[in-house]
Amino acid sequence: YVLTNTKKEPMKKFILLRGHQGSGKSTFAQEQINAFQKQYPDAEIIHIENDLLMTDENGNYRFTVDGIEQAQRKGQAMMLNACKRAKQNPQQPMLIINSNTNQKGSACIHLMQQARKHGLLVEVYRLHNFYPNHHGVKEADVLAAYIKLNNNRLREEIHVKAMQPMNAETAALIEEMQQFSQRELDYDENQHTWVTEKYLRLGRRDFVAKITKRYPELSVLKYKRSVFYDNRFDEALREMRGLVIDNHNRIIVRPFKKQFNYSERIAKDSKYPLHLDDAQRVDAVVKINGFLGCCTYVALPPEHPSHAAAFNHQVIYSTTGSLDSDFAKMVESHCCQYEALFKAYPNHTFLFEITDAKDVHIIQERLGETLIGVIDVATGRQFREDEVNNIAAAYGLQRPPMLENITFGELKALLKTVKHEGFMVFDAATKETLCKLKSPYYLVSKFFGRSNENSLGRKLDKKHVDEEYYPLVDYLREQRDTFNTLGEQEKIAFIQRYLENMIE
Repeated sequence: YVLTNTKKEPMKKFILLRGHQGSGKSTFAQEQINAFQKQYPDAEIIHIENDLLMTDENGNYRFTVDGIEQAQRKGQAMMLNACKRAKQNPQQPMLIINSNTNQKGSACIHLMQQARKHGLLVEVYRLHNFYPNHHGVKEADVLAAYIKLNNNRLREEIHVKAMQPMNAETAALIEEMQQFSQRELDYDENQHTWVTEKYLRLGRRDFVAKITKRYPELSVLKYKRSVFYDNRFDEALREMRGLVIDNHNRIIVRPFKKQFNYSERIAKDSKYPLHLDDAQRVDAVVKINGFLGCCTYVALPPEHPSHAAAFNHQVIYSTTGSLDSDFAKMVESHCCQYEALFKAYPNHTFLFEITDAKDVHIIQERLGETLIGVIDVATGRQFREDEVNNIAAAYGLQRPPMLENITFGELKALLKTVKHEGFMVFDAATKETLCKLKSPYYLVSKFFGRSNENSLGRKLDKKHVDEEYYPLVDYLREQRDTFNTLGEQEKIAFIQRYLENMIE
């Protein structure tokens, strides 16, 4: 007789749920848990859900920015520890179930790989119900999550038929959001902005609205990285470079609009094409190689809907993406000494280039803060350079060097010799901002000195380089037959020649 071992290995399973807020994930998760426990009464169950982790022992749920970050970290630790226990205890049945929205495909794949690495069977379910969500998430955010999940499908996800499908009104709104990229933008005359209520409701695929920890009544708007490499900029997204709004969608902090590099504006597919004749007269301000700091003293009148908010009558210190980051704290440490100036110009955003020893850049600059602009929050008017010079002189602030009324040809010739980042270029007559002009010295130094990518191919992926290199990436695609025949050092020389000739 041949003895065979018919004993089954204990079941170890990881279930990943995907769905927008109100899709029924929590209910579906509990059904899966009940079914697993019925089959394996002694099983260990690990249920990972941010909402559960932000609910106290009395059943009270409270959303905060800190709370969600802590829940995410705790969930990651729960997943890792459970996977380790699964491997260490082969005879113990186990179910790990993650019932977050799980919108990002790459994060889902990481979780699935982690589970499989530790010997767990993996199942992925996508929920499509449209129940009222329990935590008052705005409809625009719910539908943006639904659309994002549709655009980031996983090959092996199982679609669960909806018990509560979307109604016709919701379907129409989703269609409107999906078609929004084809729209003509509306303009808000009252706030002097392209960032309208409609845009905030329908355009969520292209930007992030990040609630701040310091002032939860404020959100920072920042265009998504994909807007760069998919060439999806519009006038509203150009404003979302750290634009701060309150809970009523009123603008509180207004930084510079996104300005494009000269190489981007002369690219054949540019949405903002520019032709500058060498004889055109321009003004040029030296670019300081630091990071942007914004300082705004908020003074809202009694009739403003945020008059009673905690941020009113405070100086808001921010960067292009945050009020809470270490960079925002550096802005405050550098610029709090100028509070009298900010209060002298209430509801104006003062813009500084900050250079700090903790923030290493390619170009070595004098450490400190340099005033580079002032913007009226209410109207969006950017002060002329001479106006900014007068304010700087009155308050003892440093300003960057400036060249006035020179030809663009002269500026390009000078650019080849400078050892700084480059220039901001303005029309000498109208004072309109035209472009950023980066120096070959800066471009070459940054491309080969700062990138930590070992693979040249990865360096030349638009997802891994800054926008000033996009024309280079496009050029190399056109020249790929020639480029691919070169050795590594020859490729580097090829790239250097192109970067140095971009301004011709």
